[in-house]
Amino acid sequence: MATALFDMDGTLFAGDSQLRFCRWVLRRHGWRRLYLLAVAPCGILRGLHIFNTERMKRAFLAYAWGMPTEQLQQHCREFVQQEILPALYPPVLERLRTHQQAGDVTVLCSASPDWWTQMVGTALGFSHTIGTPTQNFERVPFMPTIPAPGNNKGSNKLVRLAELGITHADVGYTDSAADLPMLSICDRAVLVNPRPSFVAQVPQAEILTPPRNLPAAFALRCVLGL
Repeated sequence: MATALFDMDGTLFAGDSQLRFCRWVLRRHGWRRLYLLAVAPCGILRGLHIFNTERMKRAFLAYAWGMPTEQLQQHCREFVQQEILPALYPPVLERLRTHQQAGDVTVLCSASPDWWTQMVGTALGFSHTIGTPTQNFERVPFMPTIPAPGNNKGSNKLVRLAELGITHADVGYTDSAADLPMLSICDRAVLVNPRPSFVAQVPQAEILTPPRNLPAAFALRCVLGL
């Protein structure tokens, strides 16, 4: 029985699910575009390297500030079913199904918030799902707290995988050089639409290039809820 590790954003589908979910919420609650007034200064602090990636991620979630947990969960369920699942890359989904049919352990390991990452993992039948957790709340706080070891990115993925008893895997699927630590415990790597600089860092990797269909200025349109 083999173990296969999968990144999520950019690997299972095109684009960033955090941006996609931001757009999902803003399209349904237009007044929440006011979150830009709170996030813009944080973006400046990030540009000045005063805020790190984790703190900026916490600030970015301000589009959901004050939303009751029940409403957030409902939005996440609908988001996964109506936007994420239809956007899956067929070649990557086929690889996942092949692993599952072989009885392999499959792990979804993403830096995106657990809010919807766990739902994606459940919907796709992963053996385990790891996202970036936030502390429990009745309403979304301005900057949700992320428990140690922090944002589930880079070497932090290894910490959380080890908590599941996974210190070695047969194959890792990812689109990002941020997952080089995850690939370091994999016998082989499958890169999805990687940048040339990433390919150069993993010269023996298999490359998958499913078509990416994203709207022009994808990130800006998501942030504005367009």
